[in-house]
Amino acid sequence: DLNQLRKPLAQAILAQAILAKSAVTINTGILPITATIPSVTEMVRGCRGSGSHGSSNMIQGSFGVRQLVAAVVFVAAVPCVAGFGEAQKYLIASAPRNNMIVYLTLPPSGAPAKGEQAMRVLIANDLKFPQGIAVDQYRRVLYVADPTLGKLVGYDLTPDGERLKVGGMRTIADRVEARSVAVDGLGNVFFTDEPRQLIMRVTARMLRDGDTTAEVVYGGSNATKEVSAPGGIALDNYFVYWLNKHGGERSGTLVRASHKRGVNGTGPQPVKLASNAPKCYGLCLSMGNLFYTDETRNLYGISRVSTARHNPVTVSSALAEPRGCAHDGDGTVYVADKKHNAI
Repeated sequence: DLNQLRKPLAQAILAQAILAKSAVTINTGILPITATIPSVTEMVRGCRGSGSHGSSNMIQGSFGVRQLVAAVVFVAAVPCVAGFGEAQKYLIASAPRNNMIVYLTLPPSGAPAKGEQAMRVLIANDLKFPQGIAVDQYRRVLYVADPTLGKLVGYDLTPDGERLKVGGMRTIADRVEARSVAVDGLGNVFFTDEPRQLIMRVTARMLRDGDTTAEVVYGGSNATKEVSAPGGIALDNYFVYWLNKHGGERSGTLVRASHKRGVNGTGPQPVKLASNAPKCYGLCLSMGNLFYTDETRNLYGISRVSTARHNPVTVSSALAEPRGCAHDGDGTVYVADKKHNAI
């Protein structure tokens, strides 16, 4: 029951959540949620959080898209250039084995996808094995983590009616093996370099200056036991959250840390929010909550203001090798399932 996750927050944190919610309401419109996984056909699993029960719906794509292996999913809400009302939302996925990024239009009512329309190809060239995806909701930039490129790349994203278009590829961070990526409301981009066990970033100022040499925030010379083969990553304007894919029960399955590491042990230090699974993959934010998947069958949820004393809630155990997850900003969590070849 997702209602178990909605616990009262401290006043300062509540103010932070209200500000975050306001930003989603008034922005130019893309709500990014990232995730990580392989899959072959497209199915949607709805996880309604307002007292309703979960449901599953098959997303039928065209023949070519139906054979894609989805590695990452997120939901994007893109408004018209002028006008008022609800922004159009899209479910977007990467397909590593086909070197593609694909998407479909979600119902304007805010209801989960029913699988009655084909997925469309957004990017079909340049990528080799795209995994992590994030969208800068204010600046309309799509970020793609493709570890085989040896760099983190970005594309300008433009809505065109019910369709999306992208500009040319540009390098965001060079000489990295990025696998998961996230962006905050200020335009700072964080990503994981799993083989080197690094949490890295390119600040908004670096992006403006064209500086593609990413900074190490956690791991490396800033060694911390809380970074152990980092997997999924997520951001708000205050904290970076990541999952560990190795030794999570010791290093922390889910870790929260300040955007800027304290010096010589001073200042805020990484906090283990959960240590319930040794290896986890997909991570997504849902207002005051975090959802994440392990490698076997579970989708978990926990409050963003939790500490190591709190226990995550098992939202579902009915999956088979779940990987990525994405929240639609309303009441649905989309989960990518490797063994079921589905989203």
